[in-house]
Amino acid sequence: MSAVTFDSGSVRCAGVHLRGRGDAFAGADGARPCVVMAHGFAATADSGLMPFAERFAEAGLDALVFDYRHFGASEGEPRQLLSIRRQLADYAAAIGFARTLDGVDGARIVVWGSSFSGGHVVPVAVADGRAA
Repeated sequence: MSAVTFDSGSVRCAGVHLRGRGDAFAGADGARPCVVMAHGFAATADSGLMPFAERFAEAGLDALVFDYRHFGASEGEPRQLLSIRRQLADYAAAIGFARTLDGVDGARIVVWGSSFSGGHVVPVAVADGRAA
C-alpha cells in the first residue's frame, strides 16, 4: 500500500494505491486491472473504503482509493465544500492517474462508488468511454 497524489485542476488529490496480489487478473504483460474508488457525499477514504480496497487487492486487482478535493488528505479550500462538478472532475483525474500506475493495465479500469459516489461513477464512466 502506498500513499499517492495526483493533480485535479489546480489542486492535489490524495489517495492510496494497493497493488493486486497474485496473477489471477494479470494480462500477458503482467499488468492488472485497477478499481478506482471514492466515498459518498462527504466521507473520506479512511471512512470504510479500505476494507473493500484490501479485498480487491487480495483478489488480484489493483485499487486506487482517493479523497475528493476539499476533503480528507486532499487539498482544497474551503474545507468540507461539496461540489458535484469538482468531484466528477476529481474522479476523472483519478482514472487518468490510475492509468499511469506501474503494473496497471490502463485499458482495464473499473470505477466503483459507495453511497453518493455510486451515482458519480455512471457519468464518469460514460464521459471516460473506456472505464467499466
